[in-house]
Amino acid sequence: MNRLIKLNNLILFVVLTTGCANISKFSIDSIELDVPEEWNTKIPYNNSLTGEWWKQFKDENLEKFITEFQKNSPDLKSIAKNRLIAYQSSKINSAGIFPSFNANIRADTSVQNLTGFGEAGSALFGGEEGKVVSFENRTAGLGLNLQWELDIWGRVLNGRKAAKKSYKASSYDLSYLGFSSIIRATQLYFRAIEAYGQLKINEESYQSLVEIRDLVKDRYERGLKSSLDYRLAETSVLTSKVSIETRKLQLNNLNRRLEVLVGKYPKGEYEISKILPQNIPDINSSIPADLITRRPDIKSLLLKVESEELLLAQARRNLFPGIMLNGTGGTSAQKLEDIFNDDYGIWNVGLSLTAPIFNGGRLRAAAKLQESVKDKSKDDLLNGLLNAFSEVEQLLELEESLVTQQISINSAVKQSLDAYNLSKERYDKGVTILESVLNTQRQYNNIKSQYLSLSRQRIDNRLSLLLALGGNSN
Repeated sequence: MNRLIKLNNLILFVVLTTGCANISKFSIDSIELDVPEEWNTKIPYNNSLTGEWWKQFKDENLEKFITEFQKNSPDLKSIAKNRLIAYQSSKINSAGIFPSFNANIRADTSVQNLTGFGEAGSALFGGEEGKVVSFENRTAGLGLNLQWELDIWGRVLNGRKAAKKSYKASSYDLSYLGFSSIIRATQLYFRAIEAYGQLKINEESYQSLVEIRDLVKDRYERGLKSSLDYRLAETSVLTSKVSIETRKLQLNNLNRRLEVLVGKYPKGEYEISKILPQNIPDINSSIPADLITRRPDIKSLLLKVESEELLLAQARRNLFPGIMLNGTGGTSAQKLEDIFNDDYGIWNVGLSLTAPIFNGGRLRAAAKLQESVKDKSKDDLLNGLLNAFSEVEQLLELEESLVTQQISINSAVKQSLDAYNLSKERYDKGVTILESVLNTQRQYNNIKSQYLSLSRQRIDNRLSLLLALGGNSN
């Protein structure tokens, strides 16, 4: 009994002192990076951004699409499953700190004979001459086995902490991937709206070219214009039909991609709005250092560094001796019904000490390997920060450029329309040639198409900026 009390006291002491050596939390300040206090290019707006940023577009069809995407998207469902996989993996990797209990129940029957003793042995045990004496033995038992590594160095505890941080890092990665998926899906939705607008521009161009062709044809038939003008006009009409068909294929293809994103059969008939929105989401005012706390992918990289440091501590402590507590308890009887009778109880408990002496340098090499992995994770963090800062700076600069381009193209649309109308008037009066009319008509439609494309690009850029700044993905 005294020995058992001493053993219990030892176990209690070990449990209370387990993992006494803790690893200090990694500080971002240890990364040698000069972060400025503000962005080189100013953020265009400073209004507070709500979680449901897509509602700022004031597009009911977009809101319906986002809802369907969040509910039915195979991509988002896969991300959710990966999160569960990461969670269960972390539980598996961190379970070593707890004791392992296993229960068993057995019922054995064995038969032995005395053939090895010959006839003398049979006679000794009362057997008849010439017959083999055999014995039957029946045993039954109920048992509980205990195995527990007493973590006096904190080795197993560091592994558990590393597993938890690894899971959090995976969660941040998946969160950023989910937010990115919603952003990319929204950008695809606006590409479909642009494709519809481009189709309408081509159809309007076709109608204008038909009017020009009919005008030229009438004058050609009256002998007022040459066959060259008529053939040029007819060629423009035919090539315009080709452009229309190309635009239709692009629109249907984008609609099918939208249907796939929301888990529907790709018929190419997804309902979208007909014009691009005038309202776009505002951007929160922030400073470069905010990226560290805002972007989930940067948080993930930071946690990975902390996880690798804990794994390094674990690898180094593998060089220390390990203490294992082993114990069994239960009953053993000849009859199965007696296994629940404590009169037949048996038990055994003990400690084992295992220390590495020679393993060909494997443990030290493993520690050095883990140290290299830790250093690499720091390099990955620095690289991730630099790429994140570069991405934001580039998007902010592009935002200013797109605004400037959009203002210029908007004025160019008006000028090209006036030029087109003027060329038609001059052609009617016989002052200019048909090529001038066709060129100004083509220029007008190209500029309209470019303006529509710039409008969509500005929306795309704002959404990418929202993602790059770590906006809310609720």
